[in-house]
Amino acid sequence: MRRDRLRTTRTQDGRKLAIWQLEGVSARILCAQFTAESFTAYRVPLRAPVPGAQPGTVVFDPYPDLAAARELLPEHDDLWDELRDDYWAALMKGEPL
Repeated sequence: MRRDRLRTTRTQDGRKLAIWQLEGVSARILCAQFTAESFTAYRVPLRAPVPGAQPGTVVFDPYPDLAAARELLPEHDDLWDELRDDYWAALMKGEPL
């Protein structure tokens, strides 16, 4: 199994998810989706709309690490905490680069 494959982390209630990759020893966050939300999808940090994307989606550009994503969207600690746990589990598996 490769480290750079796309991974999905969900909160316990399933209402939030993040798509990310393990790049070296960093988690790089590609996007987050908030299924209970209906705001127009946008890119951060510019807040530019993303036409055609599912409402409630935030696309990160460039792909921040977990700490930076947490700073950009601090109100979603539950998602970042779940992702942190998945990140450490992936690192502990010792998947090849």
